[in-house]
Amino acid sequence: MSTDTAQAPASTDRGQAPASGFLSFLREELAPRPGRLAAVARISAGCTLVVAIAMVYQIPLPAYMAYAVFLVSKGETASTLLTGVAAALAFTIAIALTLTFYTLDASEPALRLPLMALSTFIAMFLVRTSTLGPIAFLAGFVLVLSQTLLDRIPSLEALTRLVLWLWVVVMVPVAVTVILNLLIGQNPARLARRTALTLLRAFADALVRDDFSLLHPHQDAAIELIELRQRAEMFDRSLHVHAQADGASIEALAEFMALFQALPPGLPIETRLPMAEACEACARALERNEAPALPLPGPSEATMASLSSTARPIIVAMGNVLARLGNELAARRSAVATKEVAAPRSLLFPDAFSNPDHARYALKTTIAVMAAYIIYSGLDWPGISTAITTCFFVALGSLGETVHKLTLRLAGALIGGLAGGLCIVYLLPQMTDIGQLCLLIAVAAAACAWVATASELLSYAGMQIAFAFFLGVLQDYGPSTDLTVLRDRIAGIFLGNILMSVVFSVLWSTSAVDRARATIAKALRSLAGLLADGEPSKSASRLAAIRALAEARRFTTLAVFELRLLPDRTRREALAGSFLGSIERLAAAAFTVVDQQPNAGPATHNEAASAWLNAWASRLMSKGAPSAPVAIPAEDIPVEIQEGMPLADRAAIEARAFLQAEIVHAGAVRT
Repeated sequence: MSTDTAQAPASTDRGQAPASGFLSFLREELAPRPGRLAAVARISAGCTLVVAIAMVYQIPLPAYMAYAVFLVSKGETASTLLTGVAAALAFTIAIALTLTFYTLDASEPALRLPLMALSTFIAMFLVRTSTLGPIAFLAGFVLVLSQTLLDRIPSLEALTRLVLWLWVVVMVPVAVTVILNLLIGQNPARLARRTALTLLRAFADALVRDDFSLLHPHQDAAIELIELRQRAEMFDRSLHVHAQADGASIEALAEFMALFQALPPGLPIETRLPMAEACEACARALERNEAPALPLPGPSEATMASLSSTARPIIVAMGNVLARLGNELAARRSAVATKEVAAPRSLLFPDAFSNPDHARYALKTTIAVMAAYIIYSGLDWPGISTAITTCFFVALGSLGETVHKLTLRLAGALIGGLAGGLCIVYLLPQMTDIGQLCLLIAVAAAACAWVATASELLSYAGMQIAFAFFLGVLQDYGPSTDLTVLRDRIAGIFLGNILMSVVFSVLWSTSAVDRARATIAKALRSLAGLLADGEPSKSASRLAAIRALAEARRFTTLAVFELRLLPDRTRREALAGSFLGSIERLAAAAFTVVDQQPNAGPATHNEAASAWLNAWASRLMSKGAPSAPVAIPAEDIPVEIQEGMPLADRAAIEARAFLQAEIVHAGAVRT
């Protein structure tokens, strides 16, 4: 979907060529879209107001206050509110723990290092294993950062005052950002409705034009719509009555998008127009909050009979998905509130202690953080203490993710540092009042926010440009003319990035390719469960498979950033995501099978296909060569179509033949 800070898809849709060249990538990422200008205006206004408050009341660390607005601001009000509450809670805990730690290690450096290392390890471990991960991350970051202040401020009285000021440094931007979003922010329920409308009309447009590449910008919209709908319910509890219907509708949208992956081009207009009209009918019903006129339009019996054996089962499946969507929209009108007893949620994930990757991730981050602290302490160069901040914020699960973020952070630091330096030399000496400074901050924040509201492939660069710029320009309560501070802070950012790259590539390196293979295996198991389900129309495996494939696309894209850092990996392993298109078509074929008319055609093939998918998932996760298992036995292949067979039975057989063909094709791909 497209939110104010929506994430664009990381890979191309069927029929869409990848963007050629860096300039094409930038044009796509920085292009205007609905809601983006409003998000930029909120961030810019928040930064300007926070800087004005900091200057008037002389609150320390104004650069961090301005940057906090970027960290708290999200695409809609509910996410911003949740982030603000989590930040307030995390910093309150961190300040309390900091003052407690000072009583233990203020005069004992030998105790300070173990406490810093332990705090980092626990915080980063909880990031991977706990539902309270964001709170643990922020609390650990502040706790470690405050411990480093003992080296620069030996007076405990002055240090305590500064630490107490840190609470204000965080609370002011959090309060300002939350209030701005409550006043002029994006309502998540309205955003979810608008996103669904955009998706339905994109379906209709693609069908009318017979150009399915138009769906490329919306490839992961339905997946993101799930999370947006959940946040909308947290913001407005009255939406709980529609939770079941909305969830089923989103599932139908996600599956309809997946079926486009397999739809052959050149369909006759008599087939496409009725389905486009059905999409428009659903969009009108959703927009007016009314039940659509059922049954929805669909191709005629004669048109269906004239289709090819490949297109017919897919069109039947798409028609059934649209019918299910129409029924859910109608059911939404008559929904009755029901009492549901929520299952108790554990604070720790099931594999918190059984999966060694969590502890390794925490240990690698701890090593990088402590190395940064020891290096700048040993060099007596406190100006590069931003290395610790870099280590915390660059840490991610795989090497590809880390190097990707490293690239964005280095580029952002250079751009932001250069912009800050130019302002220090040419603009700040000419400024005489706070109004001029606020105007500069507003313009700079708007430019950075425009980049920060791009997809995840570019957004962090905008965050880093803002951070480097604010660190250089907002050094004190008056005009900054010293370039030394800016130089040191940029050097610290570079040091932190280098340390994280070295540690994550040498110690227990986790490849984005490996994570892509794991998510593909998860998708295959979900598809296997869908085929084996006795009531596939009620199965939740569709969304699990689609979400896993979306994650696989993301990791495949990020794998590009790690190829040169993992020389021991063969080219075959490095390009493990190259067969992702085959898996997506395989998923579309599985959806085609389960979305035929109930009890239409033979069902014995489903069990064999389910077993094949499970076997391939196991091979993908094995230590050996992850080649596909043997093909389905001949006796389980769909039977031939008989003369005079009903259209529903015929389409069901063709659907299973289509699945069989995709299994054979996918099995021939070596990963």
